[in-house]
Amino acid sequence: MKKQTFKLDIEFDSDPFEDLAFLFFHSTDPNYAFADDLNHLYGLALTRVDDMPLLDAAWPVYTYRNTLRQLNYYLIERPVASGNTALHWGHLHKLLLLQGQDAEETARAIYRDFTTLPNADPQTQNSERNDIITNFQQSFASVTLYDTQLPDGAQPQRKTLRERTELENLFTAIIDHFDLQLLDD
Repeated sequence: MKKQTFKLDIEFDSDPFEDLAFLFFHSTDPNYAFADDLNHLYGLALTRVDDMPLLDAAWPVYTYRNTLRQLNYYLIERPVASGNTALHWGHLHKLLLLQGQDAEETARAIYRDFTTLPNADPQTQNSERNDIITNFQQSFASVTLYDTQLPDGAQPQRKTLRERTELENLFTAIIDHFDLQLLDD
């Protein structure tokens, strides 16, 4: 009898955060006002949808789909009742999750807006836009662009690695929620 051998070729999933970008807004402004400001700043139409049930709490969510750019926006506020996991994302702070091919590029542009002073040249400035950004900067609404990749050769401490894992597990739960929502529509 001839012996048969089979080769099992397994392809591992690529980066689970591919085509995703994460911006943390460290602001306790009311979520409806924050969403309205983002709408004015970037020509979005973030609208409130049903709260996301996660960690025994209801997480306020706003969504917008830019069909032309094939880019999804999810603004999520962390409620006080959500416990103490993933402490980098504090209670009442916001996460802007961008999903699509240009997500990282768009997130970097938004990040630059919040980390550089508005243009002072009266001929090139959009006063409403500059007023909103200046107001965020004056109220100390800082922004963090989260990088899901560790730098090459980085050896994070055990505590840092645990915190990253908690945060990325939270990201995964959020992504899973929206994937389920998309299937139901």
